[in-house]
Amino acid sequence: MSKTAKLLNEDKLVKKALEVGFKMAKMQGLELPSSSQPIKIKAVYLFLVEVNQIPPLPADKLDGANIKKRLAIWLHSALPDNDPLK
Repeated sequence: MSKTAKLLNEDKLVKKALEVGFKMAKMQGLELPSSSQPIKIKAVYLFLVEVNQIPPLPADKLDGANIKKRLAIWLHSALPDNDPLK
């Protein structure tokens, strides 16, 4: 996948990444905040960076759209080839 390629189902991938991220955090004994969507997204992103699942974004690219894209790419690469979200 090229760096500029648009992911199909990016919103669905982000939603699924949130579910998976929350489950992973819970399995490690952490409770992530469950308030607004942007806070959930940032919390899952920071958790995944902390556990070395995804590389951190540069400080100047640390905004909602880039975080969502990073989460979508992470989940897309983790899904099996026959998954409907892929």
